[in-house]
Amino acid sequence: MTQLLLEIEQIEQEHGWARVGTLLLSLLQQWQFWVLTGEIVLFFVLCRMLMKFCRELRSGTKKGVSRSKEDDSSEEDPDDILDACRFLNGSLQWPVRSLEQTCMVVEELVDNLLAACQGLPRNKFMPQLQPAIAVGSASGPTECDTIYRLLVPLNPPPGHAFHLELGTEGERLARNSCLRVELQCLCTRERMLGDVLCFLHRPQHELKNQDPSLLDTLCCSSYLDVQKTAKWFQELVAEAWEAVPQSARLKLTMLPSTRFCKFNLTKGSNKSLSIELMLGVKQGDSDTYLTFE
Repeated sequence: MTQLLLEIEQIEQEHGWARVGTLLLSLLQQWQFWVLTGEIVLFFVLCRMLMKFCRELRSGTKKGVSRSKEDDSSEEDPDDILDACRFLNGSLQWPVRSLEQTCMVVEELVDNLLAACQGLPRNKFMPQLQPAIAVGSASGPTECDTIYRLLVPLNPPPGHAFHLELGTEGERLARNSCLRVELQCLCTRERMLGDVLCFLHRPQHELKNQDPSLLDTLCCSSYLDVQKTAKWFQELVAEAWEAVPQSARLKLTMLPSTRFCKFNLTKGSNKSLSIELMLGVKQGDSDTYLTFE
């Protein structure tokens, strides 16, 4: 950057700002890889500086129209200056537009994946997956190293209720919180629909023909086990992937994790996409979610 500024200052003194515009255009065309190498902040700072420079060039170009022909012969073509400005306008928006488009593709893919998960035959008393919520992305050295994170909220299955128990000092100790699972009466549903038996009011020998409750599958004592739940979700995603339309073009590779569902999607031998699905539960009636971390 220091070398670039020195060159710009020298060229400005020798040839004027029009020559600088041509130089910056050629440099920016070579330096778009900044966005792919994590130098996004530096890229935007430079672009903001150059946008101001372009506005000054536009006003200077209008004044330069009235100059004599002799002066015009020693100056750069104003069209070159405007081309540099147009390039900057497009480049300034390109990183954001590219990231937004990729996030939209990821969200659509995850929606299809969760829909496929819900369509699989499974225990009806397992946690119910809700539509994913985009959390953000973590940039890596290259675009392929970017991790796209989404939150998948869980709702309790029929006949169950979730009770969030925070740490002893409240929300500040959310990492020490637990999710207690409690059985609820299903007698009304049993009478009206007849598709379930009440875990609370039916004898154990009658419940043997029904899917086990969440307490008997993913819980440790009366609390939801994070590692068991993550493993269940990972297996569900791996099984459901074959039913996703994008599976014909992308290869799914599950990554090890005891808390989340992480996987890579690969197309060919070079392009890959990393996605991290975090499980969580809603905290009361608020819009706050407690994730399994």
